[in-house]
Amino acid sequence: MWVYEKRLQYPIKIKNPNPALAKIIMTQYGGPHGKRVSNRPVVLL
Repeated sequence: MWVYEKRLQYPIKIKNPNPALAKIIMTQYGGPHGKRVSNRPVVLL
């Protein structure tokens, strides 16, 4: 029997979460809207 435990390779600590940046990153990886959003250029301010 196998027990799968999903962990990161290195521990990370997020001090200041940024939901707007997370949304941009997820759409670039094919997030909620897939290819329709990922073809747009990303402007980071």
